[in-house]
Amino acid sequence: MIMNENFLTLSDLALKVKSTIERSLQENYLVVAEILSISVNRSGHAYLELIEKNPDSQAVISQFRATIWASKFRTLKPYFETSTSCSLASGIKIMVRVNVNYHILYGLSLNILDIMPEYTIGEMALQRKITIEKLKSDGVFDMNKSLELKSLVQRIAVISSSTAAGYGDFLKHLSENSYGFKYSCKLFEAFMQGETAAESMIEQLDNIFKVRENFDCVVIIRGGGGKTDLSCFDSYSLCQVICQFPLPIITGIGHDRDSSIADLVAFESLKTPTAVSQFFIDRTLSCYEKFKTVTNSIMRKLQMLVQDKQRQIDTTEVRVLSMIRNYPILQRERLEKKRNRILSLIKLNFQRQEALLKDKALRLSSKMKSVIDNENHNLQELENKIKLASPETILKKGYAKIESKEGKTLSSVSQVSEGQEIITYFYDGKLSSIVKEKIK
Repeated sequence: MIMNENFLTLSDLALKVKSTIERSLQENYLVVAEILSISVNRSGHAYLELIEKNPDSQAVISQFRATIWASKFRTLKPYFETSTSCSLASGIKIMVRVNVNYHILYGLSLNILDIMPEYTIGEMALQRKITIEKLKSDGVFDMNKSLELKSLVQRIAVISSSTAAGYGDFLKHLSENSYGFKYSCKLFEAFMQGETAAESMIEQLDNIFKVRENFDCVVIIRGGGGKTDLSCFDSYSLCQVICQFPLPIITGIGHDRDSSIADLVAFESLKTPTAVSQFFIDRTLSCYEKFKTVTNSIMRKLQMLVQDKQRQIDTTEVRVLSMIRNYPILQRERLEKKRNRILSLIKLNFQRQEALLKDKALRLSSKMKSVIDNENHNLQELENKIKLASPETILKKGYAKIESKEGKTLSSVSQVSEGQEIITYFYDGKLSSIVKEKIK
């Protein structure tokens, strides 16, 4: 019967396993693994799940529980994060020194004695190199850098956490600039660290893409505080979206270590959110200075043009006034010449008639007197006509001569427009007036 056979209790078997492990394994081992999860209890002890994945299929091929006791965790955590600028979090590959522990109640686990941050740094550097080479082989690495950023940037889409100090610094520095420049900023809130940060930022980039015509560029900022996990900014999926985004992307992640891959592929990379806001202020100031220079140049050219036109007007005015003043004199001279010619002709004719009269004095004495009287009468009428035709006589009769400001004689109401300035000449002066109404 079973009661007569030898048997072990579960605890006896557990003790045998514990004894076998302790005899068979050396004191400690260097182990490379990826953190699947990590949690810290109230006592300060850290509990981890460590895994190994198949490099091709990424399937988990091994898994262990591990513990870092509070006394060790208090020193290992800050040492690791200070050395790597990266938090102990899921997805991180680490090299640790462990011993194998088997507890008869809790089973098999690893006790982490030490951590080698240089391995994680090397692993991260290798992964960064692979990501960069892949982006370059995809032909997208420099795509965002090749875009053209507007000289005057005013509509900015911001990806950040609403509670981040860096976001507050960015808005404050931008809005309180000493030049009074105005900017429109819209926040697209995202997680800026942790496992879901890359996916969160990609989601917001997708949202910005849908309304991209409303923005001049995109800003990704975090900043503030000490060194924290920045591995999300080395994510291939995030950097691929940044590379191919149709708007220029400016980063201000706020860290002291080497630039992230997101910094490398973005249109412009600056160290802090405040530096990003200053970048926009400096760009606007440069645009303003160029505008002011162009405006001053245009004003100088306009002033020169106005002065040149004024000189032309003054010259024309002098010439017109001179012509107006000389016109009566010229007319009188012309009339005088005509009168002299007429008188000369009359005198010549008179001499001829006189010769004829002398020849026919006896026979034509009475007729001569009639001819002379008739000629005198004709001369008088001609002289009267000449006087009546003179401009001075015409003007004295109440007539007036009307010219445009440019000196053109106006003889019909159709030549005049309402609001036009005209000059009216009388025999003793002139008037300048504005046409209020045309009546035909």
